[in-house]
Amino acid sequence: MWYTVHMEGKEMNGFESVMRKVAAGATMGGIGFKRVNECITEVDFAYVGLTANVVMPYSGMGIFYFGVPYSSEMSVDKLPKSMEVIKKIKFFKLNYCVSGRVEVYLKGKGKYAYLEEGMVAFDKNDTGTVLSFTKDDYVGFGLYFNFDMMSEDERQTLKSFGITKEKATALIERDETCFLGNASSEFRNIVESLMARIDDRTIDLEYARLQVTRLVFLLLNDDVIPLGKSEYTTAGQRRLAEEAEKLILENTAAHLTAEDIAERLGCTAPTLKKYFRKVYGVPMYTYLQDIRMKKAAEDIRDTDRSIADISYEAGYQNQSKFCSLFKKTYGVTPMEYRRLNP
Repeated sequence: MWYTVHMEGKEMNGFESVMRKVAAGATMGGIGFKRVNECITEVDFAYVGLTANVVMPYSGMGIFYFGVPYSSEMSVDKLPKSMEVIKKIKFFKLNYCVSGRVEVYLKGKGKYAYLEEGMVAFDKNDTGTVLSFTKDDYVGFGLYFNFDMMSEDERQTLKSFGITKEKATALIERDETCFLGNASSEFRNIVESLMARIDDRTIDLEYARLQVTRLVFLLLNDDVIPLGKSEYTTAGQRRLAEEAEKLILENTAAHLTAEDIAERLGCTAPTLKKYFRKVYGVPMYTYLQDIRMKKAAEDIRDTDRSIADISYEAGYQNQSKFCSLFKKTYGVTPMEYRRLNP
């Protein structure tokens, strides 16, 4: 059962109190809570359609382990009016990409970066950063915290490890609005250990406190390798990749090469390939092949058309090659796929 404002017999810490304050005033779907055990709370963010497992190791800190099952955009600007209280509470956000892909738009720089598995973004909940989940089934690990919501003892404990508001702010300001980088193996192992214990419901607060303290210590002590300048994408470079994608989608059955598309867009093929891969995460040919296979799978599942016709419309004149690629993608032949999806 989901409930929103009151949990009998359970003491709420600062972070949880804030979420409940938001949920109590929500008029657009709001936020629901379900206590799993003494440490884990399931939080249903109905206004964006996702659920997170939340653990609160300190009174001003929350671990959020969540999945985004669809492409979407998230930023403070997108919050419903009833939840604008979140804008007034400045907290630090550490986002780690477990799987999938997320585009990070840095308004201050006018640039884009793309986080994939094992990468980290660290910023504040202001309007300077927009996260766009560009692939289905994104899985993320977040650590969100506010030093002012912690008790003095908690702040002093973290300070003894060199973890302070000033040091966290300095890391973000070093890159203007958001710090982005690649996590070390130690950082990844800590995240994986936390997720594993949340998954099997064995996590306890002592373990959570120890591991998140280690995690933030590593972050603030140069354990995460920052992205180089060449790994960012400008608005113009992104637009070029988007125009290429548009041509691909309009001509899925055609045999357009990277050179053909580059000529139409007035750039060189190597330049186009580079920017396309940065924005979409895969080479142009792989992207086209994925689009063709998805469309073919839909036609096989939803129509009675022959495999030969579907193959030809997908851009494959050689049906044998089409069937081979289809099996490589879906694990079964086109005819087996049709039988399994009546």
